[in-house]
Amino acid sequence: MRFLLLTFVFSALANGLGAQKPASKPATPATPIPLEVCDLSITLNGREPQELFYAFAAGDKLIFNFNEINGATLSEVEISELPGNLKFKEQNTAQVKDKRLEVVQKGVYRFRFSSDVKKDRTIKVKIQRIPVSDKTKSFVTAVRWVERFDTIYQSNDTKFEKQMVKQTRRVLARTDTALVSLVDKTERIHSRTNVNNNASSKVQVTLPANNYEKDRSYEVIAWSYWIGTGTEAGKQYSEANRVAGLAKSAVGTASKLGYLGGPYGALASLALDGVSFFITPKSGDNVKYKIVVKDKILDQGDGISAFARQNIYTQGSVTFEFSNDNYIDALDVNVKMIAIALVKTYRQEEYLEEKMVPVARKFEVKVNKVPVAAQ
Repeated sequence: MRFLLLTFVFSALANGLGAQKPASKPATPATPIPLEVCDLSITLNGREPQELFYAFAAGDKLIFNFNEINGATLSEVEISELPGNLKFKEQNTAQVKDKRLEVVQKGVYRFRFSSDVKKDRTIKVKIQRIPVSDKTKSFVTAVRWVERFDTIYQSNDTKFEKQMVKQTRRVLARTDTALVSLVDKTERIHSRTNVNNNASSKVQVTLPANNYEKDRSYEVIAWSYWIGTGTEAGKQYSEANRVAGLAKSAVGTASKLGYLGGPYGALASLALDGVSFFITPKSGDNVKYKIVVKDKILDQGDGISAFARQNIYTQGSVTFEFSNDNYIDALDVNVKMIAIALVKTYRQEEYLEEKMVPVARKFEVKVNKVPVAAQ
């Protein structure tokens, strides 16, 4: 009887302890998994732009990735919500990583890739979407093309009247100033008695090519150079940059753009404003030099250092010619050169203009195909 009573007590205790289970923690919401829209390799044929069109549901989170396989830059990468709402634009880029956009309403998005060089480019494009709910998981991102009809009127040259007509013109939206380092090197000029090497040398530098397009232009407006031999010339170059950096409060284009600091501050001041911080050192080995553009000698001399600004010959090649008249010692000539370019971005602006238009008209219908969401 005692054995049965103990068994009952132990069983009750075990059941009571088993009933006291710890409260379960609330489940952590799962991170939404992006759905693939496309994963493509696309070839750009020279300057011909490529475009992709995909539809997105309202509330989608769009994820965009792009890279040029060789690391070369494209002039423009754009994402627009049709018919003309620009959502994202990147210029002179070789990669865009995990760019996210919120899709407010259902619509078609255009992905446009442009190159400003004639060479073919291959790019990788990956587009994903995160649906706002399970209802839009199966949303079809493909587009279908439908026809839109536009009426074009032609005059029969009978009667005219004044009317306000919508016109489009190109206006300047932004101007940027770019500093481009073209050469920064040390050139060895051997002595006259060196039988294995020449006592002269040439350094050729090609200026960036001007480029003019419908919505963007790139134009070199000036360049500057500095040459110097020996330790004292190098110290004077560093001192010129130090003084230029201290002159950041000075009035001038270089100061406003923040170019006075860094290794090319003095050259930037010389190219942009014509203000020189350079001083010719008093000691050092002389080098004979010529600066030639299009068979025209821009500068020549025989000295420890030289520097100048040029804003007339801004295209083509610049050749630095050096010679050493020392029979025993070789020379090390430091050559530095920068260019300044204006990058102008334009936009299309609509405006109304009063014109004489025909009252009696005949018309023709023009058919355009436009992409719309398939779902």
